[in-house]
Amino acid sequence: MTIVGNSTTHHNTDVLLAVPFYADRISMVAQTTVGPPLGLAYLAAELENRGVRVSILDANALRLSDEEVRRRIVELKPRILGLTAVTPTVDQCAGIAAQVKKNLPETTVLLGGPHATAAPVETLEKFDAFDYLVKGEAEFRLPQMIDALKSGKNLLGFDGVAYKDEDGRVVDVAETGDRVNVNETPLPARHLLPMNLYTGPDGGRLTTMAATRGCPAHCTYCLVPSLFGRKLRARDPENVVGEMNECLARYKTVNFNFIDDTFTFNKNWVYQLCEAIRQSGLQKKARWLCLTRADTIDRELLAAMKAAGCFKIEFGIESGDEEMLRKIKKGITTTQSIEAFKMARDLGLETLGFVIIFSPEENRESLEKTRRLIFKADPDTLQMSFCTPFPGTAIEREIQEKGLKISGDWSRFIFLKQPVFEHPNFSYDQMIAWQTRMLRAFYFRPQTVFRLLLSTWRKGGWGGFLRSAFSAVRSLLSS
Repeated sequence: MTIVGNSTTHHNTDVLLAVPFYADRISMVAQTTVGPPLGLAYLAAELENRGVRVSILDANALRLSDEEVRRRIVELKPRILGLTAVTPTVDQCAGIAAQVKKNLPETTVLLGGPHATAAPVETLEKFDAFDYLVKGEAEFRLPQMIDALKSGKNLLGFDGVAYKDEDGRVVDVAETGDRVNVNETPLPARHLLPMNLYTGPDGGRLTTMAATRGCPAHCTYCLVPSLFGRKLRARDPENVVGEMNECLARYKTVNFNFIDDTFTFNKNWVYQLCEAIRQSGLQKKARWLCLTRADTIDRELLAAMKAAGCFKIEFGIESGDEEMLRKIKKGITTTQSIEAFKMARDLGLETLGFVIIFSPEENRESLEKTRRLIFKADPDTLQMSFCTPFPGTAIEREIQEKGLKISGDWSRFIFLKQPVFEHPNFSYDQMIAWQTRMLRAFYFRPQTVFRLLLSTWRKGGWGGFLRSAFSAVRSLLSS
């Protein structure tokens, strides 16, 4: 175990938080923009408030290779390196960490993020380069951990931390204590990020935002309740508007992407937020989009959202088969999906539909039902992903119980690109072919092309549109 307090190396920064470059690996049709690493920015803000010298390296925005990331880390010589990973990037983070260790053996390497939370034991057993895994919401714990490491102590026994003991056995300490109070956390430290590099498809500056944490739904494919809990924690509307105003004034941000998992779960809160936005006049200067569920909206709510500057809403269709929806515990019906997209379209809101194909009991009939529902719901854009058993999810346990083989290569878990478990009813090539045919049928129809062109003409962002369109067409034709 590395103890940083004994190091005599001159450090240029106490803590460096980094995310590797993976945007090109996941880019596909509706997934073409890069947003700031909001989680790292929240952690950095907490550390700065405690007087810690902290930097953020966003290799995604800077498009840095793993070798360039390693070189920059070595130049900064951080006492502590904090990497964040989702399942398909944990191998990448481990490779960076191993190279950093060769050059800076005295640097302590932490890994956080969804994957570290979901699979701490398996990750530490597989990779030796991580000193500690930090699970869950780390705003409370990370400053205390940094203080301990800077004073030459270790993190043995810390809540929510996993590590290997002197005998090489993994120790996984459970998370305890209350969840983060979303109204007491400082605003993300965006001044540590290259904010000029985050742009939407229209070319306007973009940032992600989190107005709530937690999701009450029980979808079997999702890890969010394990990360943030099932209880919805909403920020005060004035707090949210204050952050939006800061981004607009300081970084000229005009596109706000709310990454909340179910933005409209609490309708009264949404009405209050919309009123706060209108009172501030933000709807005249900026616009925003959000993700939510078809069973949590109505026409009146969508109208209030549009009046407050909402221009786009994203819904999870998931499947056109009622039985598949029941099995993945989505909690909605196909009728609700159709009505949700119709209401949004009637009000002039752009829409994106999410679909998940090849859950364990998928068959040709259910796929055909999904195909028909896509064209009946008729979203402006479509994201079609393969059912992916991410570590810690209920769908992973279900697939394991069925005896279906799951790939052990975490780098393949890119849900937009390829299936990672052996399906009982379809071969790998058949699953790829189904996705390709359905996406081509949707995106190459005149109706979709016309809508995308009309939307771009209204926004005036031809440069961003052409880049996104080129990327989308290339991904569809190369499938």
